[in-house]
Amino acid sequence: MSENQPDNSGTRGQASGDDDAEQEVVRLASHTDEDGHSSAQAPLTPADDTRTKETLHDLRPIIPVIFIPGVMGSPLATKDSGDAAWSAPNTDTIGASLGALCSLIAGWFRSASSRETLFDPESVMVTPLGPIVDLGKKDPITEKEARRRGWGSVYRTGYQPVLLWLEQQLNNPMLLGKPEGAWIDPDPEGEKWALHPVLGTDPKTYGAIAAAGKGEVIAPDSAEFRKFAKFRYRVYAIGYNWLQSNDLSGRDVMNGLDVPDPQTKKTTRLMGVTDICEENDTGKAIILTHSMGGLVARFAVLNYGLEGLAHGVFHGCQPATGAPLAAKRFKTGGSPEGGMNGFINGSLLGRDSDEFMAVMANAPGPMELTPMPDYHNGAPWWIFARPDGQVVMQYPEHGDPYNDLYVNTKWYGLQPPDTQLDPAGIVKTRLNAGGLQTSLSDHYRSTMETVVKNQSHLKNRYHGKTYVAYGEGGLDFRPPQSSTTTEASDKNKPGIEKGDPTKNLLTWGNAIWTGDVPSDVQAPELQAAKLLHDSGKGEIRVLLEQRKLSVTFTVQKTNTLPDVNARTDWSKVATKTGIIRGDGTVPVWSADAQARGLKPDVPGDPAKGVQMAFVQGGYQHMTSYAHPWTHWAILYSVVQIVNDI
Repeated sequence: MSENQPDNSGTRGQASGDDDAEQEVVRLASHTDEDGHSSAQAPLTPADDTRTKETLHDLRPIIPVIFIPGVMGSPLATKDSGDAAWSAPNTDTIGASLGALCSLIAGWFRSASSRETLFDPESVMVTPLGPIVDLGKKDPITEKEARRRGWGSVYRTGYQPVLLWLEQQLNNPMLLGKPEGAWIDPDPEGEKWALHPVLGTDPKTYGAIAAAGKGEVIAPDSAEFRKFAKFRYRVYAIGYNWLQSNDLSGRDVMNGLDVPDPQTKKTTRLMGVTDICEENDTGKAIILTHSMGGLVARFAVLNYGLEGLAHGVFHGCQPATGAPLAAKRFKTGGSPEGGMNGFINGSLLGRDSDEFMAVMANAPGPMELTPMPDYHNGAPWWIFARPDGQVVMQYPEHGDPYNDLYVNTKWYGLQPPDTQLDPAGIVKTRLNAGGLQTSLSDHYRSTMETVVKNQSHLKNRYHGKTYVAYGEGGLDFRPPQSSTTTEASDKNKPGIEKGDPTKNLLTWGNAIWTGDVPSDVQAPELQAAKLLHDSGKGEIRVLLEQRKLSVTFTVQKTNTLPDVNARTDWSKVATKTGIIRGDGTVPVWSADAQARGLKPDVPGDPAKGVQMAFVQGGYQHMTSYAHPWTHWAILYSVVQIVNDI
C-alpha cells in the first residue's frame, strides 16, 4: 500500500478483549514526512486491547515530479504590501465562477496606467499562498502538504486537479502485484480518461513520433514497467513571476525563493528544484511543464544546471518558437478577438493596443512569446497583402524580426509610440532614480534586444531526455485508431476520445493585414506611406502620398473560419487569412519545432534532446492538461524517462 492511501483498521463493532477481536489486525496508513521518511501515528489504546498493530510503510525510493506552469498561471502579490496583484480566475465552484466574473468585469474597465502599475515586473513576486483545490480525507495528499509542495503557487482550476491525479496514478500503478487504474483500465466513453490504457497500447495511437529505439508498447509484465513501479513520485509545483524574463524565472525555479508576507511578517519557502531533490535524497527529478513554463525550463537547462538535476522533461503545449498572436496584440489588444474570448482577453490583457502595451512593453517574459528568429524556420509572418492574398510586403525579410519589426518605428513596424510605453510613469521614475539618461524608446529597444537574444539561445536546445505533446487541431479529422490489444466490438462505443473540434482550435500562423492596394503598387512605395490613423484594434490607414490615395489595412481579428471540414485546404487558408490549426493559442508551426528531426514535414535542424513528440489534438491551450490524450502521453513519457535512469 502506498503512502497516504486510506487503510482498513479492522472489523467495526467488536469490543477489545473479545476472542474475535484478538484476531484482528489494526493497520495504520503511513505518510511521508517533510524529509522524505515514512511515518505513522498510532493512538494509545487500553491495556486489554491485544490486537496486532501494523503500520504500512511505502519504502520505495522517491523521484520528485515537478510541475512548472504557463504564463499567467502563477498568482502574484505586490512586494511592498503583500496584496494580491494577480490570480487567474477560478471557475471550479459556483462561488469561484461568480468571483471570476466580477474580476473580469473589473478588469475590463482598468486603464492603461493602472494596468502598468498592477503588472510591473519589479514590483510583484510570485506567491505560494494561492488557493488550494478542495482535498478530502480519501485524497492522497493533505492541504498542508500540498501547500508545502508549492501547489498554491499555480492556478487552482487549471493545474491542481492534474497534480492530484498524477499523485494518485503515479504512486499506485499496481495493487497486489497487478496493474490498476489508468495503467490498465480504459474509459469506455473516452471522456475522463483514454479509450485505451497505457499498458499494451501503441503510443502511435496517441500521436507519438519517436526517435530511433523509442516508442515501443509498454507490456504489463515488462521490465520497464516493473522498474517504474519500484519508485514513489511526490508531485510538486513551482510557480514564478511570469512578468520577468524567462531566464530569470529559470534561475528562480532552480534555486527557490523565500517569499515574505508584509502583512503577517512571515516568510514562506517556495522550494526550487535543488531544494526538492535534496529533500527527497535523490539526485534528480522529473519536470513537467505547460506553455511558457517550457521556455522557463529550457533556460534552466541552458544556464542554471537543470540538465544535471532532471532525469527528463515533458513539455505540454509549448510555444517553442513563439506565436504571432502575441505580436498581433501589439496592434489590437485582446478585445477584438470576438465573443467570450474577446471579453476575457480584453479584460485580462487589455482591450486595445494602448492597454496591452502598457504591460507588454515592460514585461520581458510575455515579450519572449513573440515569434522567435526561427519561427516557422525563419519564414515571414507579418504580411501586408491584397484581398486576393497577393503579398505586397512581408517581414521579417531575412530572419531578423528585431530590426525588421520589433524596433521598427515605421507605420508597419512594431515599436510602440512613446505614449504607450509608460503611461503610469513608473519606468521613467526608475530610470531617473538610477541616474540613467535613457529615453523610454531606448529602454524599450534595449529590453527587446535582450528578449531576442534570449530567444535565439533557445534554438533547438532542450534537455537531453525530452518528451513533448501539443495540439494540431481537433480529433474530428483523425481516423479512430484501435489499440494493439483491444478492438471495439460495440458500434455504439466512441471510436475516439471526446474533445474540441478543429474549428475551435485555430489560431494565427501569420498576421496578415489586408488592404485594397492598387495592382501597380510595389513594396518600396507602400513602405514610404504616411500613417493617417491606427485604431489600436486592428485597423491601420495610410496615405500613398504621390497618388494622394489612402489605403486601410485590417488584420484577421478572430481565430475563426466560416467553414471548416475534411476538405479544407489549410495551405490556401493560411495564405489568405493567416489562420492555421493549433490549440487555439499556439500555432502548430511553433509547436512543430519541437519535432524537428522526428516529423518528416517539419523543416530545420533537429531539436537536440527531443526523444518523442506526441502530435495530438482535441484540447484548448489552457485546458490541455485535463484532456485524456495529454494524460496518456504524460504517463507513458514518465515510464520512458524512468527506464533511462
